[in-house]
Amino acid sequence: MDQVFTFGKPVDDEMFTDREAESVRLKANFESGINTFIISPRRWGKTSLVKKVIRESDKNGAIYVFADVFKTKTPYEFCETLGNAILKQTSSAFEELVSNAQKLLGRIHVGVNLSPDQANPLKLRFGIEDDHKSIEDILMLPQRIAEKKKTAIVVCIDEFQQIADYEDSLTFQKELRTIWQHQSNVSYCLFGSKRHMMEGLFDDETKPFYKFGDILYLKRIPLSYWIAFISKRFSSAGKTITDEQIERICTTVDYHSSYVQQLSWYVYLFSDKKVTEEDIDKGIKELIDQNTALFESRTEGLSPLQMRMLLAVSEGIHDGFSSSGVIKKYKLGSSAAAIATKKALLEKGLVFNEDKRIQLSDPVLGLWMIL
Repeated sequence: MDQVFTFGKPVDDEMFTDREAESVRLKANFESGINTFIISPRRWGKTSLVKKVIRESDKNGAIYVFADVFKTKTPYEFCETLGNAILKQTSSAFEELVSNAQKLLGRIHVGVNLSPDQANPLKLRFGIEDDHKSIEDILMLPQRIAEKKKTAIVVCIDEFQQIADYEDSLTFQKELRTIWQHQSNVSYCLFGSKRHMMEGLFDDETKPFYKFGDILYLKRIPLSYWIAFISKRFSSAGKTITDEQIERICTTVDYHSSYVQQLSWYVYLFSDKKVTEEDIDKGIKELIDQNTALFESRTEGLSPLQMRMLLAVSEGIHDGFSSSGVIKKYKLGSSAAAIATKKALLEKGLVFNEDKRIQLSDPVLGLWMIL
């Protein structure tokens, strides 16, 4: 059976819609060796965009490396994850991988473990004895391989905001910047799912990565693209859905890319030949039900003040949280308390700042809040 909609994982090929301008810009950056930061809320399609552009780029011999550092907790784990990705994705055979590890990481013992993970059966372990020198060797690895192969390398790192949580993070950020900025044959694409933390890394002039490259902010995909995309998916299965119904789907989830596809899928499942408003109602209920356990877990440790401010945003309050009217209605305590609460929600990634207005990072959380 052909896939109708995709959510919960990166999308590709015909499941990808719009991002035309962003694709052109990112492709140009890749092929010109320009570092790029991609910033957007969670599940807006950053990973899908990067992988799409990699597939479509005129490689001209360039090598693309993709690493996900979400599970890393220390600079060592970051370097081990990155080193694994670089060695494996720049080697055409196991023998070349071993040779590169021995010749380019001479001071580091590299062990090979077999993993039960069929998608990633080979796991490299790096025996780091001198942290600074060994980390430097691993961070220099793409440049040395690029020189050896006489080609350019583009290193794409997902969930890069994790480095902000490392102990002595600022020192590690300085080390990364110092080493990476002098690599003439390597460029970096850095992106992640926590917008506030990503902006703190790249948009703060006091931080090492300030002005390290081009910042690409992803916007919501416009309605016209969703109408064309969703209509086609329904019609391919012999079903009809109106433009107005598609608009309702999109506005319900605030044009959140992953949720648009997920809600469209539920509506597709509940509908017969012709979509009804009741089908959409059922789809919305299913979407909330599917995420209820996640939302309960995500809000479990929040203070009463934080919960009430989340409710305020869910009910359409996007600014003026320290005004007397908002403080009184939502019992936010005081102006100072409201400001502190907003800051805490931003740091937790539950909300983000868009054009000086606070928005929910997860619009379905808002639907759940006002039930």
